Amino acid sequence: MRWFFDSGFDYVNEFFENWNKKIKKIRNTCLIVAALLIVAGILCIAFPVKVFAVIQYVAAAALIALGICHIVSYLSTTYYFKDPMLIVMAAVNILMGILVAAMPLVLTVNVITFMLAVVLIFSGAQKVSFASRLKYFGVQNTGMITLSGVLSILLSATFILLPFGSAVVLNYIIAAYLVITGIALCIEAAGMCRIHR
Repeated sequence: MRWFFDSGFDYVNEFFENWNKKIKKIRNTCLIVAALLIVAGILCIAFPVKVFAVIQYVAAAALIALGICHIVSYLSTTYYFKDPMLIVMAAVNILMGILVAAMPLVLTVNVITFMLAVVLIFSGAQKVSFASRLKYFGVQNTGMITLSGVLSILLSATFILLPFGSAVVLNYIIAAYLVITGIALCIEAAGMCRIHR
C-alpha cells in the first residue's frame, strides 16, 4: 500500500487486488455491523420508554462502532481512493455516540437531531461520490452503493425539513437512523463482488 502519491504506481490495480483479497472479510464485517445497527434501531422502536436508558447506550455503542469502522475503512484504503469524508463521518458518529451516552436527553435533543441530519448528508454524498469514482474506473454494479447514498440523503432531508418534529421524536429518529444505516450497509454488502478488469 502506498501512503503518498506516486505518479508511476498503478493505484487502480492495487485497489482491485486489495478488494479481491479482502472481499469476504469486508462483506462479513459489513453484515455484522449492519445487524447490530438494525437490532439497536428495532430496540429503540420497540421499547421507547421502559428501557430507554439501556437502548440509549446500545445506540451510542452502535454509533461509536460505525465511526470506528469508517476510520478502519479509511486507513485500509490505498492512497488514490482515500476519502477524507470518511474521517469526518467517523468523528461525527463517535461524537454523537458519546453525546447519546453521556448527556441528558433534554440538552442534546436538538443537537443530535441536527448532527444526524449532517452525518446522513455527508454519508450519502460520500457513497454517491465513491460509486461514481468506482464506475469511472470500470467497476460494475455500483448501483447498490448509489442507492444507499440516496436513502441517506433523503432521510437527512426529512430531519432538516422537520427539525422540531424530529426533536420531539428523537428516540424514533435514532431508531430510523440506525435501521436505515444498517439497511444501507446490508445493501452495500449484497452488492459486493470480486472486481475483474
